[in-house]
Amino acid sequence: MEKNQSIIIRIDDRFIHGQVTAAWTKKFGANAIWVVNDRIASNPALKQLQVMLAPPGIAVEVLKIEEAATKIKNVNNTLKILMLFENPVDVLAFIEKSGVNVEWVLLGQMGYRAGRVKVEKTFDIGPEDHKALLKLLDMGIKLYYQQLPDFPPKPLDMAEKIRSIKF
Repeated sequence: MEKNQSIIIRIDDRFIHGQVTAAWTKKFGANAIWVVNDRIASNPALKQLQVMLAPPGIAVEVLKIEEAATKIKNVNNTLKILMLFENPVDVLAFIEKSGVNVEWVLLGQMGYRAGRVKVEKTFDIGPEDHKALLKLLDMGIKLYYQQLPDFPPKPLDMAEKIRSIKF
């Protein structure tokens, strides 16, 4: 299956927020943002907040994982979508359910919580996140950490770092 070049998957537990999201849509030329999260998609107030926070001129959808997996199969090729996920578990579920073939996933922000270990400055993972990241790597998907578009990805490929983490 050909790699899907019309979607950019970013893990950022803040979802749509200020200049960071605006900078990412500009960097990738995205004309749509999909917030893919079952909890937010099920809460009308949180859903509306995400729509209100979007950069001007960007179409926003807030979808459950299952909805996004179905909808992505029928997206026209004029859309370039920045897809925002809360965690690697949700990304893996989306990719498995949709069958979409992506080359890479961008790791951005996952704040510290008890039971998580630091991978990079703003990216902490727990055991379930780790398992999902390992599965993405086993599927041939590259993982890049990049906090802001102006910063270079670091390390360029996260595979070795993710594989070395032990829980």
